[in-house]
Amino acid sequence: MADNAPLTLTAAVELAASHSPALLARQAAVQAADALVVSAGQLPDPELIVGLEDVPVTGDLALSLSRDEFTGRKIGVMQSFPRKLKRDLRRQRAGNDVQLTQAQHEDDSLLIRREAALSWISAYVAEQRVRRLQALEPLLLLQTRIADAGVSSGRLTAAESLAAQSALIEFRDRVQVAEQAARRARLDLRRWLAQDADRALAEAPGFDQLPVPTDQLLSGIHEHASLRTYDARLEAARTDIALAQAEKRPDWSVELDYANRAAPFSDMVTLEFRIGLPLFSGRRQDPVIAAKRAQLHQVEAERESILQMHAAEIAQEIADWEALKLRVKTYESQLVPLSQARTRVARAAFESSMSSIKPVVEASAQEIETQMQALELRGQLGRAWAFLNYLQNQGVTP
Repeated sequence: MADNAPLTLTAAVELAASHSPALLARQAAVQAADALVVSAGQLPDPELIVGLEDVPVTGDLALSLSRDEFTGRKIGVMQSFPRKLKRDLRRQRAGNDVQLTQAQHEDDSLLIRREAALSWISAYVAEQRVRRLQALEPLLLLQTRIADAGVSSGRLTAAESLAAQSALIEFRDRVQVAEQAARRARLDLRRWLAQDADRALAEAPGFDQLPVPTDQLLSGIHEHASLRTYDARLEAARTDIALAQAEKRPDWSVELDYANRAAPFSDMVTLEFRIGLPLFSGRRQDPVIAAKRAQLHQVEAERESILQMHAAEIAQEIADWEALKLRVKTYESQLVPLSQARTRVARAAFESSMSSIKPVVEASAQEIETQMQALELRGQLGRAWAFLNYLQNQGVTP
């Protein structure tokens, strides 16, 4: 897409996601967690053993390395062998970390897309408000001129002329407020898009379609990114319990040493096997297991709490979205045309009889309010749509 092309909502969302430092950091975390899976579950590195053995420290042979038959120079290697179950669980735990970071990356990605969409919608609504207000200014300016002419001809009172002028001044102040809001909305958009936020905005989508039916948004709530992070945390907590329980089973190691002794003493080889003795599990392993189980219960309770709040929030947003669709349709197809017609009728009546201009001023003010309310409702509809559209990686292309 050319840089000067109108910025669509879809393009803004994808640009925000592709340039987000937070997502780049989360992607690096995913790569780091994935790299650790390779080393998880491997045997520990072997250990080199070098030393002196049975060196006398008292008597006539003190500190001699060659005159005592038991003294030797020792070199060897030792290898620990954790149980295969432990190694498999450690590899599984590393995989849990990958799943968790991936789920967090997906959740962050959807959140950034949603926030960028909300920012784009706010900027679009703010600029549309300015355009529609500016389009109505000639009508109020004409009313003011007509009122001034009516006073000059004696057909209108000075109070009616002042009322028309006050309405124009208040309207222009409203335009200035709207312009400032539009500038602030553009600055907020730059937070996500940098220089691309300065591009003209394309037309907004209708916001009346979602990627999946609304009933599936609730029935498939477990697939939402914010819940999948808790699923990954639960799997990690269960693996931690299994690892803690595996510590009650002993590991073993083997050591092979070669001792070189001075002539005429012969060299010697030593082979040793060692095995751990988890004899005090009540004070060592069992408390750790209890702690890991408590952490699992904590995550389960947090997930249930989030699930309930998330379900209620989605149900409320769906209800708002459905209601807003009807209200937007009512405003845009009925109330806005009616307000415009009322203004035309009031103006025609005034021009034909040169009666009071007050009905024209009132009708114009009502038309402005109706158009602004219709625009605000479309913005609310867009915000509800953005929330529901970015709950999972099935966002619709507007």
